[in-house]
Amino acid sequence: ITIMSSLAQEESRSISENVTWGQRKSFADGKINLPYKRFLGYDKGENGLPKVNEEQAKIVKRIYEFFICGKTPDTIAKLFTKEGIPTPSGKQKWQMTTVLSILQNEKYKGAALLQKCFTVDFLTKKKKVNEGEVPQYYIENSHEAIIEPVMFDWVQCEISRRKKLGKAYSGKNVISTKLVCADCGSFFGSKVWQSNTKYRKVIWQCNGKFKGAVNCNTPHVMEEEVKSRFIQAYNELTAERDKLLQECRDTKNMIYDCTDLDKELQKLYSEIEKVTEITRSCVEENSSIALNQTEYIQKYNGYVKKYDELKNRINELSTQKNERMCKGIYIEGMILAIEEQDGILKDFDDKLWMMIVECVKINAEGKMNFVFRNGIQIEK
Repeated sequence: ITIMSSLAQEESRSISENVTWGQRKSFADGKINLPYKRFLGYDKGENGLPKVNEEQAKIVKRIYEFFICGKTPDTIAKLFTKEGIPTPSGKQKWQMTTVLSILQNEKYKGAALLQKCFTVDFLTKKKKVNEGEVPQYYIENSHEAIIEPVMFDWVQCEISRRKKLGKAYSGKNVISTKLVCADCGSFFGSKVWQSNTKYRKVIWQCNGKFKGAVNCNTPHVMEEEVKSRFIQAYNELTAERDKLLQECRDTKNMIYDCTDLDKELQKLYSEIEKVTEITRSCVEENSSIALNQTEYIQKYNGYVKKYDELKNRINELSTQKNERMCKGIYIEGMILAIEEQDGILKDFDDKLWMMIVECVKINAEGKMNFVFRNGIQIEK
């Protein structure tokens, strides 16, 4: 029995290795295979590549549209559950994580990141998220996109922004986390006045107005007032539309140029590799030769300190680069939103607001300074 069990286990291991090799060879060749039965938006095409399922694609587009217009994944999930739309796996109840996974899946922009996870144990079939243990393959334009790449990238930046805001972002109103107090820098929040009377109204007021030693001088504002002034500011911004769009493209190209950061990062990676090798040699030498331990520890700690300094600088520059890339993506989204808007804006548009407005600074005089994604400011 022991011998037969060993043979069976060895055969299982051999089959698992062959399957794994086949899958990784397929990944290296750029071949895409989706779990079509529980993947929303695509069917398997005749050539083996994903083919857009038009009916399901409409649901995917609605998810992205709702998110771009300010709704949270949780709100979208509840809305779809209420409407009776089945989930990708055919269930009736949508989860926030399902919506988020659709918003973050690069396949919807026509690209594919292969080998996101891998099997750790061929017996238990336990899987693990790939954190660099095995190669990953990223293929651009691998199949037809459902979401424009610019919009997909915009959504990724917005997910990151909302995550940093935390509970400050509720998604209940598009002007939430956009109105900023010029006095203290706090966001404006909605407050209800005279809630139990016929004079009930909702106003927006600085959340830090009464929290400091000195009250902020900024007045409360009405939502309709903000929207009305936005329409005025937008029409002023796009008075010379073609010139504005060209300036936006120039700004975007300048922001995307990270040559200076890339050079410094390359130099730091080279230095950290050298420090790592020196540290390893130092440890090996100490394990094979009797050294003065006081001197060894002092030398070792010096290498570790240098490594940490380099690592911190790399993280700092990587963060700067990511922020610049996100800023460029936001400007790309602004260009797209303005191009889609034809003529003078007459009515407030949630999507346009979300895509082109960075924030609105409200000062003590009640003036609103609209700061757009490309850095232009217009006071109303």
